[in-house]
Amino acid sequence: MLRRRVAMPQGRINKYDSNPMLRRPGYNAPEGAYTVQDRYGLWLCKDFIPIQRKNEWITTKGSEFTKLHAFVNCQTLKLTANRGSVENTPAEILQDVETVVRNCYQAITESDEWLQLNYLEEEAEGYNTVEKEKKNFALRVDKANKSNITIYKNNVLVEPKRESGVQSLVVQLMTVEPGLFPFSVVDYDTHEGIDIIVKANDAVPVSGSRLYYVEFKYLLSSAFNHSFENLHSIVCWDTELKHGDIVKDVNREERKLAVVAPQDATDYTRYFLDNPRKAHRIEVFVLKDYLPQKLKVDFRPRTASDIH
Repeated sequence: MLRRRVAMPQGRINKYDSNPMLRRPGYNAPEGAYTVQDRYGLWLCKDFIPIQRKNEWITTKGSEFTKLHAFVNCQTLKLTANRGSVENTPAEILQDVETVVRNCYQAITESDEWLQLNYLEEEAEGYNTVEKEKKNFALRVDKANKSNITIYKNNVLVEPKRESGVQSLVVQLMTVEPGLFPFSVVDYDTHEGIDIIVKANDAVPVSGSRLYYVEFKYLLSSAFNHSFENLHSIVCWDTELKHGDIVKDVNREERKLAVVAPQDATDYTRYFLDNPRKAHRIEVFVLKDYLPQKLKVDFRPRTASDIH
């Protein structure tokens, strides 16, 4: 075997200096460039060549795929003409590959090593220097001053900037306007997995009610990192989807977004995720449309005279 000794440069190697295809702020990257995060996750391979990422097979919280650089090779995959996708593969083969992947991923996430990794991450997040806290506080104050707000029934409502803000806004609204959404909260915990457990707005006791879950999103996209099964509705601030776009859940079930215009001045724009083989239509409450139309509120920037 012929071996060649390569001289390594002195000092720390910067991945951006050695790879001009990596995108980053202030850099005019060439066509076809990608971010560091784009490289990570689960890759399906044929001939041991990465073809397509399938992060939705291993995603529950939305970003845990960044912990993995995993490759699964399967010679029975059928590729598209440009070898950029495995979507020509028969559904039963893809389902078998997904089952194997999920079993492997479950074995990894239930291992002692994974638990130790989570523990170290929590410890790292809990460590906070005084200087970092000062900078974070200054940023939060700046964001607060630039927030959009509105007043409803003497309550200040703040336009959300992330999923946790959507949850806070919904809880606040349900306190002052209990009938605003067609469900009652039974339990909620947005730390991990399902956000809130709900029942219908009726007088039936919880013990005798059919329970569902509601998912909060800041921005609804085509990849839904939960199952549509037992999903009552989705509450988001906005959506990047248009009428007729497809949303796929973790079980590979597809639903088409239907946008229904208001029938009159008392109605509101309705969003539904439809599947013709399923009786239940999943309603999506897009708060950016829903609140102005339903409550006649208008979010505007904070002014110098606002006291809240």
